[in-house]
Amino acid sequence: MPGLTGLEVARIATDASPRTRIVFVTAYDQYAIDAFEHGAVDYLLKPVKRERLDATIERLQALDALPDAAALAALLDRLGALPR
Repeated sequence: MPGLTGLEVARIATDASPRTRIVFVTAYDQYAIDAFEHGAVDYLLKPVKRERLDATIERLQALDALPDAAALAALLDRLGALPR
C-alpha cells in the first residue's frame, strides 16, 4: 500500500470510530501479532479459504450483535428505574 501501512490505517480507523471492525487480508503472516495488538478482529492469509472467510464473517456478525457501551448503559439505567 502506498503512503500508509495497513497497521497505520487500522489505528487511524479505530481511533476515528471505535466500532470499526478490522480484518487483515494479506500474504504476510509476520504482521499478525501487530494486527491483533491494533485491534484486528481477524487476520486472513492469502489465498483465503472459504471456510476461514465464513468463520470471520460469523465472528463479525457476533460482534455486531453485542450492544455498544452507550446502549448497555441506557439499558442498565432503565432497569434500575424499575420497581422492585
